[in-house]
Amino acid sequence: MLQIGQTAPGFVARDIYDNEITLAKDKFSFLTFHRFAACPFCVLRTRELIKAYPLFEQHQIEIISIWPSSKDNMLKYAGSEKAPFAMIADDKKKLFEKYLVVEKSGRSVFKLLWHPLLIWRAMHSTYRNMRVDADPRLLPTEFLVSPQGEIVIAFYGKHYGDHIDIQQLFSTTLKTN
Repeated sequence: MLQIGQTAPGFVARDIYDNEITLAKDKFSFLTFHRFAACPFCVLRTRELIKAYPLFEQHQIEIISIWPSSKDNMLKYAGSEKAPFAMIADDKKKLFEKYLVVEKSGRSVFKLLWHPLLIWRAMHSTYRNMRVDADPRLLPTEFLVSPQGEIVIAFYGKHYGDHIDIQQLFSTTLKTN
């Protein structure tokens, strides 16, 4: 597991629209690793990030959303959300491996039962005829990386819908600057 204070692994990747993506050098980078393109919890998170995107811009944070799905599935599902930030289809899981995003749990579904509102919201945001094209036991993981390349937040989800609070990201960037 990558930890706070470590240097974030550099990378060059292409997003689902064929733009070259790297860690930002002049602002923070928020890397959010998801489960699969049609994951209802991941789609819910993506919509949350889209809604908050103007605040991310105000706080000088670039969002990079990474999925272990094919480009075709990304365009069909999560990519159809028209996010104003980079979405990377990493079906070979090269970035997942580079960032050591390997945590899986079949039991995390039980932890999710403590969050009935989240389950309800996710089930009402899902796609019809969704296709699981990656390991559905994969847990979400998120990193906030400083402009100097240092990991300032390393968040490892405890269940399928567990993500860092957006306000915590903003307060961390204010403290770090």
